[in-house]
Amino acid sequence: MGALSELRYQNRNFWKYFWKYGQIIILIQLSINFVFVPLLNYMANGINYLGNVNYISYSNIITLITGKPLVVIGLIIVLLILLLLVFAQFTLMLVSFQAIKSNASLSWWDYLKSVSKNLFGLPFKAFGFFLLYFLIITPFGSLGMSSSLLSKVKVPQFILDWLFQEHLTYGIILIIFYLIIFYIGVRWLFVLPLMIFENKDIKDAIKRSWNMTRSKVFYYLRIFLSLIIIVTLFVMVTNGFFLGLQAIVDNVSFLKVVSLPMAIINMTIIQLLNYAVDLYVSAMSVLILLSHTHTHYFYPRKNHRSHKWFWGILGTVVVFSFIAYDTYYFNDMLLTPPLTISHRGVDNGNGVQNTVESLEATAKEKPDYIEMDIQETKDHQFVVFHDNTLKGLAGINKRPSQMTLAELKETQIHENGKTTNIASFDDYLATSTRLHQKLLVELKSVPGNQKDFVKLFTKKYQKQLLKNKDMVHSLSYSYIEETKDLMPKVTTSYILPFNLFGVPFTNANAFTMEYTTLNEAFIDNAHLQQKKVFAWTANDTESMDRMIFIGADGIITDNLSELQTENNNLFNDTTYTKRMAAYISQMQDPFE
Repeated sequence: MGALSELRYQNRNFWKYFWKYGQIIILIQLSINFVFVPLLNYMANGINYLGNVNYISYSNIITLITGKPLVVIGLIIVLLILLLLVFAQFTLMLVSFQAIKSNASLSWWDYLKSVSKNLFGLPFKAFGFFLLYFLIITPFGSLGMSSSLLSKVKVPQFILDWLFQEHLTYGIILIIFYLIIFYIGVRWLFVLPLMIFENKDIKDAIKRSWNMTRSKVFYYLRIFLSLIIIVTLFVMVTNGFFLGLQAIVDNVSFLKVVSLPMAIINMTIIQLLNYAVDLYVSAMSVLILLSHTHTHYFYPRKNHRSHKWFWGILGTVVVFSFIAYDTYYFNDMLLTPPLTISHRGVDNGNGVQNTVESLEATAKEKPDYIEMDIQETKDHQFVVFHDNTLKGLAGINKRPSQMTLAELKETQIHENGKTTNIASFDDYLATSTRLHQKLLVELKSVPGNQKDFVKLFTKKYQKQLLKNKDMVHSLSYSYIEETKDLMPKVTTSYILPFNLFGVPFTNANAFTMEYTTLNEAFIDNAHLQQKKVFAWTANDTESMDRMIFIGADGIITDNLSELQTENNNLFNDTTYTKRMAAYISQMQDPFE
């Protein structure tokens, strides 16, 4: 059967049982998003609190293993529970869909018994395999079967940028690794269905799946690629139609009186259609998997009440929730403009990062803050520089801490087709003061900084930082805690490279988080602690919009003017059409 024929066949199966498939997926998603994800976060935060662990980062892993073994064991247990829940999620979908295809009428108790049987039948050694299996299958090989439980399993964007911009060889190796992982993911597509429906052990299921996909890798890729193209085109056409309809209403004078109600109606339809697309993609992906496994699974034939009243109430609540959200959204009652923060003092390559010249150029655009980096020199002064070594910008294989401030100020650096000299923090701060430009100063935790790094910085600059209303942030937890102790009135932010185990316990006023894994739950929990959240580094419109919609208090970006334009489109010179377009741009991809 060809790829398109396969899709047409499964499409008929989907529409035949659309109502039942939708019920299963909706209940699973509601359970995960409103029960299990919050519960896992609560467990992880509780373990950290009881163990007196304020934060978890790459910098304190060894300390935790050696000094807090019970905390580490507790977090490993949370990880095992996570794996069990992911296994249960996929098992429930497979069992449920197979039951529906077999015209079996199962109660939820029957479903739970079947899932429990598969869960508790796993040998302990299976956990190691399923850690690998789900990390491979979910992000790469199971388009449409992804899980919000594993939403944080991704490589942060700043690491990808670092690899491809500064270490291209490693970037190429990463691409090759991804291709290998993707290939393995396709070859392992049927491992889980074989274990569930044919009672295969792990080794046999892997071998069988490998044989089933032999010489068929491109066939399965064509199936999923066809699904991607069809769904993408549908989403583009429908979204474009309702945006175009709203544009007509916004621009025809006698129709403007109904612009707001039409905007609410159009966006509610878009939301419902996109949610339906999510259901469709998930169901089609599972049906494709099931169609290629020869299942002989016994289902008891029982009659159960359909509970149509429940689904009627749930559907009504969903529709009215969308309408209420859209009403608040279009009346400017949900979103607030984030602070605009220029990353390393540049905008779209208008100068060399962290230099006085780029500061002067970017300050003309009036960002709320300019973010920049400082390190300690050999003679215990402060220089404005980001990288650990001078090799990338100056071609010198030395650290800033191995040279005096005078030597560094004579050193030329090159970037974006421009050449200038390294700046001292004294000169940079004096320039920002003259320009009335507030700074977000990053204290770099790099080899060569002395133990009194923060104390020396505080002694020299506390007065001026307070006067200018500047902020300080750092990847080093100890730097931030010490800064807050020494400069309690200066706003401080703890930088997090990823969102893993909830909100850290810190005296800082805010968090600066890499945007790839930043989500609304983290921001909401941080706000409960009266702490702001700054997203770093969102450089395209879609990423900026997503950060705005999840409630980030500030956005650090390399493309300041684009962020300012997006702020203007959303909050100032805006139309309902622009607001709808911004919402659509940040909606989650149905294949994520």
